[in-house]
Amino acid sequence: MVILLDIDGVLVTTPSWRKVELLADGFMKFNEKAASNLAHILKQTNASIVLTTTHRITYSVDEWIVLLKTRGIHSPTISKINNVESIAEMADRATEISIWVAKKGFTERFVIIDDDLSINGLPPEIKKRCVLTKPMIGLDTEATENALAILMHSQKSDK
Repeated sequence: MVILLDIDGVLVTTPSWRKVELLADGFMKFNEKAASNLAHILKQTNASIVLTTTHRITYSVDEWIVLLKTRGIHSPTISKINNVESIAEMADRATEISIWVAKKGFTERFVIIDDDLSINGLPPEIKKRCVLTKPMIGLDTEATENALAILMHSQKSDK
C-alpha cells in the first residue's frame, strides 16, 4: 500500500499570514493532530510513503526518513514521486500523479492525500483514490477515515 503524500495543507497547516515555526532540523513544524492521524494510517496499513510535495526536492530520501521519524511518522519506505530536482522542472501535481499511476498501474494499492486543487483534474479512476484536505486544517479525522477506507477497500478488491 502507498500513500502519495503532500506536506503543505496536509501536515503543515500554518496560515500564510503567520510565521511558520521551524524545528531544529530546519523544517516546518507539523500540525500535531495531522501528524498523529498520518501515523495512525501507517500503523493500520503499513503503507509506504511517496512524497508528492514540492518540498521533496529540498531533502534527500534519507533526510526525509529522519525528518518524518522526528515527527512521529514511521513508514516502511519513503520515496519521491519522481527524480525532479527543481521546481522549474515540476509538472502540476495531477500530471505527476497521473504519470506515477501509469508507471505503477492499478495493481498498487494507493491513496492520494493532498490539498492541491489540481488533483480535481485527475481521471475519475485515479481521483476516486484522493483525499482532499483543507489547507488550514490538514489531515483531520474525517480525511483520515476516508484515506483508510480507500486503502482498505482497494485491499479487499485486490484479493
